[in-house]
Amino acid sequence: MICELDVSCGSRYSSFDSYRRHIYRCHRSLIDSFGNNDTPSSNIHDIVDDLENIFSHPTFSDESDAINDHESCIYPDEELDDTDRELLNFDSTVVSIANEQVNFGRLAQFYTRFLLELREYHLLPQNVVQSISSKICSLFDIIIKLFKTKVSSSFISIIDMEAVFTHVSFIINSVSKSEYNFLKQCKNDFDYQPPTEIKLTTNEELAYYIPLKQSLFCMLQNGQLLQATIDNINSLSTRAAKDNDLILSNRQSRSVKSNLSRQTNSNSLLLKLYTDGIGITNPIGAKKDSHKFTCFYYLLDDLPDIVRSQVNSIGLHCICYTKHLNNDNNRSILMNILVEDLNKLQTEGITIPCLSSRIYFVFSTLSSDNLASNEVEGFQKSFSSGSFCRHCFVTYEQRHIPLTEISFLPRTRIKHDMIVNKVIANNDGQIIQGVKNESWLKDLIGFHATESLPPDIMHDIAEGACPLIINALLKEVIQQRLLTYSDIEQRTSCFIYGFYDSSNKPPPVKRQQLIHSTIAGTASQKLCFFRLFPIIFHDIIGDLTLLPLYTILREIISYIYANPLRKSWLPYLDGLCKQFHCLMIEHLPDRVTPKVHFLTEYTRSIEMHGLPILNSCMRFEAKHLYFKQIAIRTFNFKNPLLTLTKRHQLRYCMLNNSNSFCYSSSITVRSSKSIKWSKLSIPVRRLLINFINETDLIYECTSIYYHHMNVRTGSIVVHHLAHAEEIPIFCQIHRLLNIQEKTTIIAEMLNTISFDENLWSYEVEFSGTLVTIDIEHCFDIHPHCLDMYDVEHVHYINLLTRISPRTGLEGSVLG
Repeated sequence: MICELDVSCGSRYSSFDSYRRHIYRCHRSLIDSFGNNDTPSSNIHDIVDDLENIFSHPTFSDESDAINDHESCIYPDEELDDTDRELLNFDSTVVSIANEQVNFGRLAQFYTRFLLELREYHLLPQNVVQSISSKICSLFDIIIKLFKTKVSSSFISIIDMEAVFTHVSFIINSVSKSEYNFLKQCKNDFDYQPPTEIKLTTNEELAYYIPLKQSLFCMLQNGQLLQATIDNINSLSTRAAKDNDLILSNRQSRSVKSNLSRQTNSNSLLLKLYTDGIGITNPIGAKKDSHKFTCFYYLLDDLPDIVRSQVNSIGLHCICYTKHLNNDNNRSILMNILVEDLNKLQTEGITIPCLSSRIYFVFSTLSSDNLASNEVEGFQKSFSSGSFCRHCFVTYEQRHIPLTEISFLPRTRIKHDMIVNKVIANNDGQIIQGVKNESWLKDLIGFHATESLPPDIMHDIAEGACPLIINALLKEVIQQRLLTYSDIEQRTSCFIYGFYDSSNKPPPVKRQQLIHSTIAGTASQKLCFFRLFPIIFHDIIGDLTLLPLYTILREIISYIYANPLRKSWLPYLDGLCKQFHCLMIEHLPDRVTPKVHFLTEYTRSIEMHGLPILNSCMRFEAKHLYFKQIAIRTFNFKNPLLTLTKRHQLRYCMLNNSNSFCYSSSITVRSSKSIKWSKLSIPVRRLLINFINETDLIYECTSIYYHHMNVRTGSIVVHHLAHAEEIPIFCQIHRLLNIQEKTTIIAEMLNTISFDENLWSYEVEFSGTLVTIDIEHCFDIHPHCLDMYDVEHVHYINLLTRISPRTGLEGSVLG
């Protein structure tokens, strides 16, 4: 909408809220005059009459703001977080009420949904929700009084109107006055599935779990997500058949192939599990203490990448106190229930109403950190003695032996089962070759301790090898007196990260951290710091004798984190890992930790478990944040297990009824303005002349959200791969245009000059050549936007992974 309240205004808005704020800010006199006169001004009257016509334009979304009037934006640089973007999906559901038959049942359903959003998206406590309901009822009382005093027409029955409002107030109060009524309404309207209580050895020792059949049925019942998952499986299978060298999914791994071969039904989806501990703290009161829980999550391994990347796609299966699992009887009771639930899901499957056949599930892998993996598998939990590796028979004393001279036997099914039987027969608690007891999930169909627990790149690399090498490099910087401790802290604090890297900006490196050989930050921050380390210290990086350790590890990461990955890369990757291990023994023998050895197992793990990036714990760890937020907001520590599981299920039922799993094309315009054809530069007009007419409406956007990813002007994307060496050719986005309801990108091509091994970055220069790119194909080669960094007036682009062209895209250009 365009503001025409003043001849000199002309500000454009795409939502009424932003337009209303503009009116109150810039045209207050008109509102004041409207309040003082009985007859409203014609301008205000026209605005109200034309609102529906203004909103009908498809280019704008409700959350857009004026782009050409920065004073009208309260937070011009504010970015939407994941919750805000998810909440936008609810708007279409609410608007559709206007076209439906309205009755009191529909009102109760709408109001219950409103309370769900308040509680589970905004995480408001119950007493605040009840207060809001009370104020709404008070508002209705005022409205009734106003009707009584103002309405005198015989066509309206005040008694009938008062009865309607009274009934509405009764519904609002009845839904929100108690937890029981609210949960009952959620169950009726949104298929809320309450958690199931499990009594362990005593009545005070409890666990809660959600049967997988119920959760997966609610997730897949509308059929659209299921169809998208099946299409994704078929698409990846077709691409893999065209290029046998590509590894595209975990279905190509040896362990999953073995499990799929046991399933006679072809309609099978892969189910991944995850387990880890989570801690919450009650900071005050008589119950001041910490609570440590063990959580079991699940994820459909075949979900499209767009859905799989969302934390909401991860479901909760079970939660219990960690201390209760230390008891053998408690652990046996809980595992028997979980294993039985998983086995029934694999053998019986579930029936989806939209399909004529049943859907079956196949267990793929169990992801977790090294400590949890060893505990679930029955291995020793110590990594400082004995046979610490669950993949081979290396001992702690043998970790300094270069792998160029010796190779350690891998653990196999037969050998492991023999050791387990010997441990059980001895029954004296003795650890034999790293095996302490039998696995918790020994009866789970498709599970085996040597084949079902892949290594985790988050703990082994992002939190393991990367900070280890960073610390060693910075210590050498101090020893060579290239920089002081304060210089390092200032440089890491003042470095300007790019837009996409800024979300993972690490904290500055302080003196005490280097002395104690620690690097602060999350896994994502440590990985970001490691990736940009040569650029941050570009002036001294070439003087470091430990630089070969960095470059080899950086090349290892480029292969391990790659998606897709090629089988022909594996022998070279294996050589790199062994070379890194040998250099660590030579230069940093005191820092050869078990995680350094774990790197040498990744080549074999890729063949057994599939792509490491798909088995990473990163997204599962992000799931913990939700439970920690709930614990802080609710402040309920009497029975936190029930509180957390119940709130998770409320959120889950809300997501399942809101199309939150975005699996189709999703483009959200953050802000835009109309632009005339004549205002476009001549090169841009030449590009567009064959696609549009000069009279077509053109809207320019500063940023858009494409599948929850912020695409903005200045972003770098991979345009294509050149030659047999697969050299990436980049382009920089100059304009984001919406023409005829289609988003078109105008980008400038960048020439890739060379690859700088010291900076581990591609040197590029601007070519002056403009190209058009369809947003739907912008990320076919690399699914992320990138930042550009300037080092001594030269432009560099830093890529984390090795890029391989997907089938059908070799040598092609996105357009």
